[in-house]
Amino acid sequence: MEKNYSVNTVTSYEYDLQLFLTFLTDHGCSTCLNEITKTQVRRFIQYLLGSLKQKPRSVNRKISSLKTFTKYCLKEQYLANDFTRGIESPKANC
Repeated sequence: MEKNYSVNTVTSYEYDLQLFLTFLTDHGCSTCLNEITKTQVRRFIQYLLGSLKQKPRSVNRKISSLKTFTKYCLKEQYLANDFTRGIESPKANC
């Protein structure tokens, strides 16, 4: 709401975050915000590209969702460290 995102964007971001939560749960990882690591985010990206065979553009949106979410959590002090810092998006084929 704060950034005036469209309903579609909010719905897509919600789906992306739910997919990440499901990934963490399915792989026995903590879902506590301050226990999520960059390594887990990188494994999530590998999972999206490998197992789910998603295109880089789709993966980039999921990364954007995570980065926007962590930025919000940092601002609201729900999170101590940015677990997406240094995570780069895969190159999209032009």
